[in-house]
Amino acid sequence: MSFKGLFISICCLILMACSDASEQLNQDYGSPQTRDRLLPVDHPLAVQFEQQVQPVIEKRCVVCHGCYDAPCQLKLSSAEGIDRGASKAKVYNSGRILAADPTRLFIDASSSEQWREKGFSAVLNERDQTLLANLQGSVLYQLLVQKNKHKQPEAGRLPEEFNYHLNRVEQCPTLDTLDEYQEDYPLAGMPYGLPNLSKEEFKVLETWVGQGAPMSQPPALSAAVQHAVTKWESKLNDNSLKAQLSSRYIYEHLFLAHLYFDEITVEEGLKPLFFRLVRSSTAPGFPIQEIATRRPYDAPETDNVYYRLRLDPGTVLSKTHMPYALNSKREKRWDELFYKNDFEVEVLPDYRSASPFVVFQAIPSYSRYSFMLDEAFFTISGFIKGPVCRGSIALNVINDNFWVFFVNPELETRVTADQFILQQADNLRLPSETSSETLSVRDWLGYAAGQTRYIKAKSKFIEENMDLQSGLQLTDIWSGNENSALTVFRHFDSASVVKGSVGKQPKTAWIIDYPVLERIHYLLVAGYDVFGNIGHQLTTRLYMDFLRIESEMNFISFLPNESRPHEMASWYLDSTSELANYLEDQSLLYSRPTGISYQTPFVKEELLSLLKNYVYNSQQKIDNNFKYMIPLQDLSLKRLNALDNRVVRELPEMSFILIESEKGKDRLYTLLRHNAHKNVSSLLNEKANRLPLLDTAGIYKGLIGNYPSLIFRVHERDKLTFINQLTAAKSSARFTELLSRFSVRRTNPEFWQISDKLHQLHFQADPISYGLFDYNRLENR
Repeated sequence: MSFKGLFISICCLILMACSDASEQLNQDYGSPQTRDRLLPVDHPLAVQFEQQVQPVIEKRCVVCHGCYDAPCQLKLSSAEGIDRGASKAKVYNSGRILAADPTRLFIDASSSEQWREKGFSAVLNERDQTLLANLQGSVLYQLLVQKNKHKQPEAGRLPEEFNYHLNRVEQCPTLDTLDEYQEDYPLAGMPYGLPNLSKEEFKVLETWVGQGAPMSQPPALSAAVQHAVTKWESKLNDNSLKAQLSSRYIYEHLFLAHLYFDEITVEEGLKPLFFRLVRSSTAPGFPIQEIATRRPYDAPETDNVYYRLRLDPGTVLSKTHMPYALNSKREKRWDELFYKNDFEVEVLPDYRSASPFVVFQAIPSYSRYSFMLDEAFFTISGFIKGPVCRGSIALNVINDNFWVFFVNPELETRVTADQFILQQADNLRLPSETSSETLSVRDWLGYAAGQTRYIKAKSKFIEENMDLQSGLQLTDIWSGNENSALTVFRHFDSASVVKGSVGKQPKTAWIIDYPVLERIHYLLVAGYDVFGNIGHQLTTRLYMDFLRIESEMNFISFLPNESRPHEMASWYLDSTSELANYLEDQSLLYSRPTGISYQTPFVKEELLSLLKNYVYNSQQKIDNNFKYMIPLQDLSLKRLNALDNRVVRELPEMSFILIESEKGKDRLYTLLRHNAHKNVSSLLNEKANRLPLLDTAGIYKGLIGNYPSLIFRVHERDKLTFINQLTAAKSSARFTELLSRFSVRRTNPEFWQISDKLHQLHFQADPISYGLFDYNRLENR
């Protein structure tokens, strides 16, 4: 028999086996049929779910199964996600030749039947609703039972059979393949690679599954919340041309936001309600029919588009949570920038152009830029917490630690005039304006050439309009509110952003102007398709090189002329000749003179200090109580900011440190590793550009990031011992000794209690920004 014939025979045998298994299930429990498990909130089983079942699912399951990168796409963060089930299709697939069909929960399908048609398999029983059938027919329950039968070790590292690589091959068993899965992977019960549920927790879930897994409908909105929803929907759907264009702009920038009403009191201990701004084919007052498009600016293919506030019923996850307040102050500001601003819209643009500079040309660029600046932390969080956040290829375009400042919008109105931006629209084209299946070298060269033309035109425009004698001053930097300075941390394949110029001075800094900020949003947030093909992902990453360099050059322009080439060269060691030539372009380096008089030879460090103090002092004048992230006060912990490089190289990207106090004042800290690079312009060979001997670490008060790699638990009385042992852990053996004493390993029987405490303290510190952490990157060390 030929190889082809043998292959076909094997496939047929597998299909027959699966068919036999399905047939047996059908005989025992009837044919599968999707069911509506949602009960009214006052139903006793719905109350039981909300009070007993949901907390267990959230704290024990959602911490690994909550987002795009949840194993098998199994999102247990909502009733709809639990009902949807699992799929072997990978969302993050860097080798995808063709774009995949989107599978966004709440958007791309509205029923379990539709998800089954998209290849998702049930994890709950969909056959006869009897106790036995519900238990035997639930993959979710059977995997919990498997964990109880094959308990993992309760100390040390887990066996090598456990695979935590994010790009591992996922098995995603169905009822048809469950027996084979359990035989081949006996240790792969759930929670995978984490301690078993307690007997009480297991019993809660077992009872729930046996009852048919009833869940609760979302609660009815209070009169106050419903009034707020009605008020904002009315504003967003005003039928004037100006309002329609303004609302479209707002929607395309807030579609990922968790909107909430901060003027409505939330009972203490309760989590606030969050809403998504969506496009619907139905008007306010009618049930929402969300319009599903790949991107928020794609043609809606319906005659009428209404902007609606849709309650997000899912559990809040730290890695995707971007809260954005709606209140009277916000309404007044939007009126000032958009709805009551003095500009005219003569005709609404269609959806043929995806360029924001063309589509929204009628709205003054000052208004657009100010809108993004008002919540710059949120704006930058879009490319930190949006779908692009996952994966090293998406993030190796930025350094591990840098500060961000912004051009004063008043300067933008003088220098980057509306007419100039519109004239440059073709040069400012983005790869995301086309499709999700980009893979054209010619197109890419066109983007590169357009960027070069834009930089030269910008330099000429500045020369004609800028006061070249006074030069750039600190007042050209925006200092309007607490969003004026940000710090970005990269953690290899994830990233974080915090308010303020935090920590030690970084190697690089960005100063972002309006065209850069708008392009970052439409490149990495509005225009980034996580389901796109490899070409789309690569061109997105390559284009971001331009935006990073342009932002860095804005910063470099504040330095004296003679310092600029050397500083830029130190950021791009061993770069390609093409990049070196681009960086030496006179249009980039010398188009703007500095007006700052430097007092030391260390001009970059001096500039960073000047910028940090300028923004901070400006804020103090506005608000005497203003403060960014609270500086670390503990002198002993500050020693961890100066760890020996040999210790740093033992550290993972992100470690959470819990200091427990007998007085009940537990404290949380984050220890971050900052990886050094020759440059961050190499697409596929990041390892070759690493400079590990220059890696550093920093400790910060509070919890930064969403994916802890290590968790340390330290009692106050042992704090100095922990610090001394960590500073001395200059080898793998000594670091392992530290872990044995202070780390909360995956095998630790108290892991879940510590996890609960981390989340509790996190919620108490900031209930609005609170979200569950993700343990998929927790190391087995």
